[in-house]
Amino acid sequence: MKFSQYAKNAGIGYRAAWNRYKAGRIEGAWQDEHGTIHVPDPASALAPKAAVYARVSSHTQKEDLERQAQRMIDYALARGLQVVSVTKEVASGADDSRPKLSKLLASEDWGTLVVEHRDRLTRVGFNWFDVLLSRQGRRIDVANLAQEQTSDLMDDFLSIIYSFTARLYGLRGSRNRSRKLIAALEDEAAGI
Repeated sequence: MKFSQYAKNAGIGYRAAWNRYKAGRIEGAWQDEHGTIHVPDPASALAPKAAVYARVSSHTQKEDLERQAQRMIDYALARGLQVVSVTKEVASGADDSRPKLSKLLASEDWGTLVVEHRDRLTRVGFNWFDVLLSRQGRRIDVANLAQEQTSDLMDDFLSIIYSFTARLYGLRGSRNRSRKLIAALEDEAAGI
């Protein structure tokens, strides 16, 4: 990477970056015979390191989860990537409370996230993940992207409907559980 780009990425001025270089505090930086300073791009070192993420929606699909993870490991290896972590999770794609995914995204030991389909990562907002990870010098590799691009608009529509119905049924289930609890408490109170 250019020295000026390093300074910009580090959020410092060119002179401060020069002082760091002179002090030997930029690992791997070197100066060529023309006086140009070269700084290794940290993202390029991470790019061949892949993290595989596999997800299914319910525990009844546990066998599918194992097969999905193995397919993605094979896919990553075939693409010349080194698999450094495999994360398997049973959770809804519309739910943003996924601790294993959060831990994976916080990890800094990978540069490429490998998923089978876009909806394995998230049902809604996939492009936000793509933008945010690319700002970190990382990328997402979707194994079945060609198949998914044929019906993106319909998938987005279904994702929105899915999200709303999941919330609606969640609220309805909560109301039903509350009613049953109140009825049980009333029955218990009447029996005392």
